[in-house]
Amino acid sequence: MQFSRLTVAVSLSSALLVTACTGADDPGTGASTSAPSAPADDSAATSDAAASTATGSTDAGSATTDVAAGTDDASSTTVAMTTDEGEAVLGVEEAEEVATRLLDARYEAYTAPADRLRAAQQTAYMATARTATEAEVRLRSELGLAEDAPAEELEPNVLAISREDGELPQLLLVQSVPESGVPLLHLMESRTGETEDFRIIWEASMLPGTELPTFDRRSVGTPVLRSGQGDLVEVPREALKKLATFVSFPQPEEDPGYETNGYAEAVRAAAQEQADAVAAQAGLREKNWLVSEDVKTLMFEDGSAFVIGSLLRDTTFSVNSDAVLTPPQSFLVFGEDSELTDEAVLRTSVFIGMHLPAEGQDGPPSVIAAREQLVDAWGS
Repeated sequence: MQFSRLTVAVSLSSALLVTACTGADDPGTGASTSAPSAPADDSAATSDAAASTATGSTDAGSATTDVAAGTDDASSTTVAMTTDEGEAVLGVEEAEEVATRLLDARYEAYTAPADRLRAAQQTAYMATARTATEAEVRLRSELGLAEDAPAEELEPNVLAISREDGELPQLLLVQSVPESGVPLLHLMESRTGETEDFRIIWEASMLPGTELPTFDRRSVGTPVLRSGQGDLVEVPREALKKLATFVSFPQPEEDPGYETNGYAEAVRAAAQEQADAVAAQAGLREKNWLVSEDVKTLMFEDGSAFVIGSLLRDTTFSVNSDAVLTPPQSFLVFGEDSELTDEAVLRTSVFIGMHLPAEGQDGPPSVIAAREQLVDAWGS
């Protein structure tokens, strides 16, 4: 039996109107942004990963996953929050120039000729985001979908510039609004502190109806929580791990009480649809791992935080002893076996942005942005 859906891919382009505000342009004010609300019956749709509008990347096979991270003690923090005004690592004008350059490079990462494509992707992206972009472009090319690639020239709105704290990496959080009207968030990083070394390391679409709280003025810069918990209700890394467990399939009994704005429900619904489709031939399970090195935490003006990270999800079909699965062409872009009698595995990069409250603030941790991209597949 053929299984037609490769993996869940959250689609945020369905029937959404442009009502997002793009934040203040005045360097002396904070910037906030919100995503348009979805219709009541369409809070989070799903689509085939081969046709996903995701963009991103790093080598998934070499990504460092974190099953039990031991580097962050919940009782420690290396960021001293202070009322003294700081200074951003880049001036506002320079940050806008970097953001413009990288979004232009992002366009080239989808549209450059084949002989320059890899170089263009390396200029725009690094880490997990590059792997996802490379996989998406490869899928679209081999499936004849290249003309439908979500490549367009985007205008940046710099929301946050990391505050000078003597530490690396330096970070920029940028918003753009594609023609679809669904706001995109881009995290840009320089591991050396040199402006020419900034690359996009994370991208995700804002979920319908979500918004970001206000950051400090861009000239002052945004504090980065480098490790530990600070004054937050949870260690950022642990919050992402709990979410990773919560969206696994079958659904675990423990519910962390997070607000996922339709995301968890969409992921599990797609997994259940796949499981039902192959129930007579195979069992299905999904497990998510945190990519440890991708976790970044930017502080909002009110002391809460924007936690940014990525997961790797393996969707495993365990084939019954008397059955055969015939994979679709999308699977064969990565895998070689045209008939599977043991198992099939689909690997997806999942990009997550969460709002994590500070202690004493109302409301649970919530998922603000999400994006998924199939990056590998194999079986036997």
